[in-house]
Amino acid sequence: MLAPSKPRWAILILPASLLGGIAVLSSAMAWSGWRINLTESEPLGLYRLTSLRGGATIRRNDLVEFCPPRWVTPRVFPFYLSGDCPGGGMPMLKTVAGLPGDRVVANLRGVWINGRKLPDSGQLLRSGKYPWLQLPHQQGVFTLGPRQYWVYGRGATPALAAQSFDSRYWGPIMVRQIRRIAN
Repeated sequence: MLAPSKPRWAILILPASLLGGIAVLSSAMAWSGWRINLTESEPLGLYRLTSLRGGATIRRNDLVEFCPPRWVTPRVFPFYLSGDCPGGGMPMLKTVAGLPGDRVVANLRGVWINGRKLPDSGQLLRSGKYPWLQLPHQQGVFTLGPRQYWVYGRGATPALAAQSFDSRYWGPIMVRQIRRIAN
């Protein structure tokens, strides 16, 4: 006589429990100011983020979490993940490369801030998965206004900076778009 077998769904208990635990842990970390970066536009890792409330100063090379302009959406850019930003996308983590008053020169050869070229900024994002997608590219000479910042993905490795979806495609961001700053 055969022993009674376990229901087939019982094999899913452990994987479902693990996924649920990861989701709870991720939410708790986000609420307590931590962020795990798994994208290649900034170094991979765990970052402690603090609110700009309280008078934090944004400096060049700071990592900031922000929402891009409202027109930058997952519907327009299918590679951009969904999240809670006003356009429906995920908050981004990028390096502040330009500050208010800085002179930015952007063209298809790269981006220069106050005469210094951003590394790998002349290589544009290519979307092999979406070859029909035409990405906008900022071109011209800009002087960043009060409360404007130029953000740039420095890459998990220098070559990956070229793959960052950043101010090269939508221009400067306003301080009100910045949610938190990495410590």
